[in-house]
Amino acid sequence: MNIRARGFTLAELAIALTVLSLIIGILAAPVAARIEASQRHAADAMLDDIIDALVGFALLHGRLPCPSIEVNPAGSGYGLEQGPPCAFATPGYLPWRTLGLPVHDPWGRPRASAAAPWDGHWRYRPDRRFAEGVITLATQPVNHIQIRDHDGNPLTTADSRAIAVVYSTGPNLLDDGLNAAWSPAAPVFETGEATAAFDDRLRWIGHPFLIARLAQGGRL
Repeated sequence: MNIRARGFTLAELAIALTVLSLIIGILAAPVAARIEASQRHAADAMLDDIIDALVGFALLHGRLPCPSIEVNPAGSGYGLEQGPPCAFATPGYLPWRTLGLPVHDPWGRPRASAAAPWDGHWRYRPDRRFAEGVITLATQPVNHIQIRDHDGNPLTTADSRAIAVVYSTGPNLLDDGLNAAWSPAAPVFETGEATAAFDDRLRWIGHPFLIARLAQGGRL
């Protein structure tokens, strides 16, 4: 084979590799999108299980669990509810060990030290009145937990007040929108379809919903 032919063959190889790279790039995008869609579906299913577990805890104990606030993975209280009384000075996490649930969402990872980030760990906030005492028909929310959409419109009303919120920080592992702020007294949370700036997955328990479930279970 002469030098000219060999050069032409190398050029063809370079073109083929370029075309192959383009094809791989084109195919990779839909695959990545399908993987993320599958992870979102898994997160939503896990959130449904969490809501069921929270209601189950209320049926057993007459109240919702307090958040977990232990930061040291080696601590005996790690993953367990702290209280009552509950601690709300800082954002809390779902007491996954108390509820017997997975520690984090599909994008999360275990923590190895007290200084490690809380990547993918479920955020959780109950109303104080519903987590620190036995729930009755007369129990009323006191923390004014609010849920809003991306435009700031309220999704909860005076009658359907949220008494507990749990959410995943989604693929970017960050609290997005209103979820990035924290108010111990009057917390406000955001939910909605995923956008370029918001990918959290959130569920809440409304006051009438929990009362109805406790009544159906014979707790009230």
